[in-house]
Amino acid sequence: MKKKLVVYLAGLLTVLGLGFGQAQFSDVPAGHWAKEAVERIAACGLVTGFPDGTFRGNTNLTRYQAALIFQRLLNEIQQGGECVKADGSGMNAEDMTAIRNAVQELAAELAALGVRVSALEDNAASKDDIARLEAAIEALKAAPAPAPGMDEAALADLADRVEAASVAADTALAQAQVLAERLDGIEGDVAALKTQVEADADSIRALNELAVLLNQDVLSLQDRVTALEKQLGDVDFESFANREDVSAIQEFATALRSDLVRLSDRVSALDTRVGALDQRLAAVEATRPTLTGSLSATYGYSTNTGGDFDLDRLFPGNALSSGTGTDDVSGNRIRNAFRRGDFNQTYTYGGASLNFGLKPTGGAISEVSLGLSADLVNSGVARTLALNSASVKGSLSGQAFSVTYNNDDSTFSFNPYLFNNSTVGDLITTRGFVATLDAKAFPLSPKFTVVAGEGIDDTAIPAASRVWGTDPTYGGLRAELNLLGITTGLSYAENRGNRSAFGVDYKGSLFGLVNLEGAFVASTPFGTPVDFSNQLVTDQAFYTKLGVKLGIIELNANYRAIDPQYNNGQAGLSSASSYYYLGLGGNGEAPYGANNRGFGLDGKLTLPILGGIEVRGFYDNSADFATGAQTADTFSVGATIPLFAGFSLNPFFNNTNVNGAQVSGATGGQSGLNGNYNYYLYNNQDARWSSGFGVKLIHNGRASNALIPNLDINLWYQSFAGPNAGNDVLASVGYNAKLGFISFNPILRYHSFSAAAPAPGNRSTNALKYGIGVTTDQLGIFLKPSLEGAFVQQSITETPPGSNSSSEQYWRVGLNLNEFLATGSVFKVGYARYSATNVVSPNPVGGAPARGFGNFPLSLTTDRVFNYPGEVQFPWNLTTDFGTNSGSVTGLYLEWKYGNLTMAAASATLADGSGATVSNGSGFKISYEVKF
Repeated sequence: MKKKLVVYLAGLLTVLGLGFGQAQFSDVPAGHWAKEAVERIAACGLVTGFPDGTFRGNTNLTRYQAALIFQRLLNEIQQGGECVKADGSGMNAEDMTAIRNAVQELAAELAALGVRVSALEDNAASKDDIARLEAAIEALKAAPAPAPGMDEAALADLADRVEAASVAADTALAQAQVLAERLDGIEGDVAALKTQVEADADSIRALNELAVLLNQDVLSLQDRVTALEKQLGDVDFESFANREDVSAIQEFATALRSDLVRLSDRVSALDTRVGALDQRLAAVEATRPTLTGSLSATYGYSTNTGGDFDLDRLFPGNALSSGTGTDDVSGNRIRNAFRRGDFNQTYTYGGASLNFGLKPTGGAISEVSLGLSADLVNSGVARTLALNSASVKGSLSGQAFSVTYNNDDSTFSFNPYLFNNSTVGDLITTRGFVATLDAKAFPLSPKFTVVAGEGIDDTAIPAASRVWGTDPTYGGLRAELNLLGITTGLSYAENRGNRSAFGVDYKGSLFGLVNLEGAFVASTPFGTPVDFSNQLVTDQAFYTKLGVKLGIIELNANYRAIDPQYNNGQAGLSSASSYYYLGLGGNGEAPYGANNRGFGLDGKLTLPILGGIEVRGFYDNSADFATGAQTADTFSVGATIPLFAGFSLNPFFNNTNVNGAQVSGATGGQSGLNGNYNYYLYNNQDARWSSGFGVKLIHNGRASNALIPNLDINLWYQSFAGPNAGNDVLASVGYNAKLGFISFNPILRYHSFSAAAPAPGNRSTNALKYGIGVTTDQLGIFLKPSLEGAFVQQSITETPPGSNSSSEQYWRVGLNLNEFLATGSVFKVGYARYSATNVVSPNPVGGAPARGFGNFPLSLTTDRVFNYPGEVQFPWNLTTDFGTNSGSVTGLYLEWKYGNLTMAAASATLADGSGATVSNGSGFKISYEVKF
């Protein structure tokens, strides 16, 4: 109601904003709707005009002018002047009725407009307030006039109130007019629209504030009316005005209503257009594009004087590391960072990347993205912008679809043995498109996948192990649907000139009771018809798994028949195979190895006593795929028995036979044993794929009821049967603790194997490994320094009649300045040394251990630090037996980071067992990256 009340008062007070002049004014034209009223009050002497003969009807009325007008009016009333005659020529009852009706009409207008004003300001005057005021005004007008000498001070104060309301209303009308004019010009871009809306909102808030002020004036006027009622006596209203006055007031009211209606319409239009602008802004913000990217520059090099060697063993995570990647000697496998050399690199590089994203609304496309990059510095590389990736997502008639492109690692998988390229590495490039469609409008709501592109093997991969043919073009189609809770897929794939294959796969839960998983693939040389009866022509892979859980019992079974041609993923056109990932702890993603036909059973019984005793059983029988002549079978039973305070007991029994003869442990290379899939590892659950029995007592320091939190204890005993019979004992303890600002991690491991018949390849050995890692919190002093360090010693000694021994020692100290001259600036310096005797090192240089197989300095799971010997598979031969590499690596490393700026330098020396330098390595690198 406040907004329209302001509008009415603004119109009324604008009309009453009179100046001073004579009876005839040059700026009041003939026919003006207020001309007669102006002439009458001038004739009565209430106004005299300005010296230049103008009335200035649009000029604001000041308090002094209003006071003068009311003073003249009071004089007229007291003296019975011409304007307020008491002889009957003034207002009669009919005139009073007309005035009263006009006032009531104006009050009705105010009441109607009050609804809109109420929506703008909750604390404005209510309808009841206005009604009471109107009633008071009516009563005042009906009351008799007082005798001469009435309270002029009260009238003067009332005039002041009216004048203040007039000024406020004039301001409100001017602001409303500004809003209307600005509405007519709202156009342009989103920023201009938003600015306009905010300006309009500010103006509306100003109107609300004015309305609050006016509401306060209304309440004050009510109080004044009450006071005047007590002072008024008999008032002859007929002496105030005549019929001409009433007519002028009526014209006044009519004109005022017209102005108010027009202004009300424009305010309504303003509300509508502001709402429309909000909707347009919301739509624009929803489709707002995103743009991210980076610029990077690197300069540096690393060199050696006598052969490349690894730096990661001394300083894990250093900025000069070559990282995980292809073997830098053979080039045909993926290797971890510790197995790759670091002192033969050129770091100089400059590049840029740009990623653009957009999420449109209101159409079929919901998301678009592009990834671009460019090499800017590398010599011999064209300085062109390359498209790395692109994707489009959307909905087609309510059916979600996507199309993606990748220039290097297009990943997709139809099933574990067909088109399984879900983890493409550095050795293989798959460049192409993957498109999907959830075709809900089709029967059974299938999901379609289409792939197309080219696959390229690295030239370092032996030809016999390559997946893709000389023609790299590939393509495939897959349809997937859900039947009774089972997701079933039908697939076709081909590599032109090389192979074509089709497959069926399924996975899910049947009626929520039985878990099913399986796949069948038939692959032939490209262009060759499928012949299921001839395994030499059609290479087939089939497996199925079935699982069921009934209360405390869980059973799983499998059957598989995998052709030898699926080795290394070749027949199934699958890059995610064991060949490429051996050495990274992975054996591919296929559940069973090639050249294997067999079945297996795996069961578990959970008893609800002692916190849940778990009893496990396992059986597997396999043979070579083609003839079935070579066989292997294994049986295992084990249990986990929770005891108390984080302790548990794990007893087990196993028996494994290959071609009918018991073996101490399956190597994985024996006929019919799935290659890298079915074989014994020292830490296998229940020591499966071995022969013998044993028990493990374990304390889990991370258990909620641990006797000593963060303390891990392992006590193992195992007796092996078969040709490598012997007794194996292991005891290890590790603890993570913090004392004040110092954190430390001590470890101790003892391992002993006693062979029943000691001989080369079946050795009795004792291994001891101990060490500690220490770090400190940042110290609250200058530069905020912190310290870190580690020490570990390992030795393996053969007991008589053998006399071999090996050892590894590693230590490192480091200082970190975590606030090096500026916040966010970190400087590190470290010095480290690794030495070894009689170990097996990959790619040794001059007999010295130039590289490692992994990173295990403070690990409780193995005897090793970086190199063999050490039990990974068999304790009786330490996996590789003793080696002949001896020597050391010593180095200094410096690194400074500030934001995206990194500087690093290193100097290291590789020495042989006598201490003679074999190779010196040095490196320097500075890199900077800006992301936006």
